[in-house]
Amino acid sequence: MSTPAPYRVLFVCLGNICRSPAAEIIFNAVVAEAGLSVLVRADSCGTASYHTGSKPDHRMLAALERAGYRYGGHRARTFRRADFTDFDLIIPQDEQNESDILALARNGEDAAKVRGMWRWFAAEETERSVPDPYYGGPAGFDSVVALLTRSMQRLVAELAEKLPQ
Repeated sequence: MSTPAPYRVLFVCLGNICRSPAAEIIFNAVVAEAGLSVLVRADSCGTASYHTGSKPDHRMLAALERAGYRYGGHRARTFRRADFTDFDLIIPQDEQNESDILALARNGEDAAKVRGMWRWFAAEETERSVPDPYYGGPAGFDSVVALLTRSMQRLVAELAEKLPQ
């Protein structure tokens, strides 16, 4: 009996050095903790090519480390139309990223794969997108890591219900 192809999730932000790599790292940790690593794969990218080939921002890596997460060697890349084929779920970190990705959708099937990260925020969250911490201090990076950590629990629980076990 063959193993089914993994469910593929893509996290997207502007430059792929802060929010989306953090989402990828946190998501992968929550997936591993849930015992779903064989069934789910994640990646991240940006809508702009400013940082292609770069590591995540050192301030984001520090915030992730403070929260107990480990960097796995990700390098920034830019979203491409082929990602609609390569991924089952595409999760932009804010409404502008969502708009930019939807503008590249080839059809309704592509567009249906795009769901904003805020859909997994708790009801009491005051944010309606994952804030970009790039121009702020360490507290902003820590806040993003905390928001993503809370949200990933709900996302992974939702996926676990859909995946073949």
